[in-house]
Amino acid sequence: MLPQPADEVFSFSVEPLSNLRSRRNVVTGDGEGVVLRPAQRREIHNALQLVLSQGGQLAGEEQVVDFLRFAVYRSIDMNSMWVAAENGRIVWAILPVVSPGRTMLLFSPSHVPKNARTMIVCPLVERVIEHYQGRAIDLAQVLIDPAEKAAVAVYEDCQFERMAELVYLDREVHRAHDTPVPKGYSWDVYSSATHDEFARTISATYELSLDCPMLNGRRQIEDVIAGHKAAGEFDPKLWFVLRDNYRTVGVLLLNRSSRTDSLELVYLGLIPPARGRGLGDLMMTHALATADAVGARRLSLAVDSKNEPALRLYRRHGLSQICSRLALIRDLRQQSAQCARPVSTP
Repeated sequence: MLPQPADEVFSFSVEPLSNLRSRRNVVTGDGEGVVLRPAQRREIHNALQLVLSQGGQLAGEEQVVDFLRFAVYRSIDMNSMWVAAENGRIVWAILPVVSPGRTMLLFSPSHVPKNARTMIVCPLVERVIEHYQGRAIDLAQVLIDPAEKAAVAVYEDCQFERMAELVYLDREVHRAHDTPVPKGYSWDVYSSATHDEFARTISATYELSLDCPMLNGRRQIEDVIAGHKAAGEFDPKLWFVLRDNYRTVGVLLLNRSSRTDSLELVYLGLIPPARGRGLGDLMMTHALATADAVGARRLSLAVDSKNEPALRLYRRHGLSQICSRLALIRDLRQQSAQCARPVSTP
């Protein structure tokens, strides 16, 4: 996390934002109009109410307190909050959360008032992106309720691309029993000795994968693994490779879910030659049995809505949908490359 002084203030003229649409007179340097800046410490509570708002209604005290507990648990720096303030009043806010694996997730209000779409929201997004440029972050991401079409449109205006609609599934775990592996198959767990095997196998499972294919090739495998480890509480005994006569054919990555009694299925993948042979069912049975063995009451996961084979697999094993979120990403390296290009003189 990159902490920012709570009282640090950035206000600037229109000129640096000249590539944004419809934003004339958005920001002035003398404090009038809309000022884009990190939140002051005394503003964080109100800004968080705005970030956690739903349907234009500010979040209640219980939601704010719950998120603050979560922030402490996950070491989220609330001083990294950014706000758009108009005549001293907070009208928009963004909480950037930098994660291992060179990624950054932006928390922002789901509902976008019409008068704020291009004149406030996109300029604040750009200011936050600009602030984190060159800080070992490759991808910025937002997760938005698909029903909030205005929020989706704003982030698309801010050069974010639709990656996938993620479907969140879960089920209760109770007396789950494992299935013996077929002859010649075996499980092994993650360790320094098997790290390279995990890396190679995860990479191999991306071939012809229907799970967020837009991400393929955008991240180094070590960044992928770092991101998976950070998705909850990493325990090497809960990361498995499946071998077939010493050839690794799949990976199953499970993490304990922060502050809950759930186990999260972070990733399940099979190499192409191993698909269609019932091994996915074998891995799901193992996941449920592992959840039961460690005392987890629920198993949860997220999957690309277009990954029909995976959805059928998870539904066969009793998982049902909770909600969905549209994931949009922006590659910050592309912008850096454009800025680094030499300017030619006619």
